[in-house]
Amino acid sequence: MSMKQMGCEHENRVLRAMRSGKWSAELRQHAAGCADCSEAMRVAEALQAEARHSEMQCHPPDAHWILERSRRLAREAAVRRMSRLLKAMRILAAIYAMAAGVWLTRGYAALPYREIASSFHGPSSHFMLLGAIVTAAFASAGLWPILREDGKRHGFDSGR
Repeated sequence: MSMKQMGCEHENRVLRAMRSGKWSAELRQHAAGCADCSEAMRVAEALQAEARHSEMQCHPPDAHWILERSRRLAREAAVRRMSRLLKAMRILAAIYAMAAGVWLTRGYAALPYREIASSFHGPSSHFMLLGAIVTAAFASAGLWPILREDGKRHGFDSGR
């Protein structure tokens, strides 16, 4: 038991001839007399007309404009990131300055050097070590974006 064929067996040839404009007399005569081929041609013409109409209404932006805009947006995003980082660094610098001011007003700075050096035992040595670690962390956090950009510029990008 075979299935009944849908449409005309010449329909694809008719559509190809319609797209290319190369008709044989026999195919043109068949298309004029065949209801399936005539319907296929009518639908194809309507689709082509709609495609031309849509093409006329669609004006995508220039590729150069898209590239420049994406570069500008990337620069703006980088500036925003760096601005947030610099703002955080300014806040941390103010906190550090206040902590140094408190330290100076408590009289530690007025002690002679040997007394300060001899006082670095017990809890004060832990405080000094913590201060050194925090200072190194903040300095590293401040330098990280600069070193990262410099590394990218010289081809040391990590590939992320």
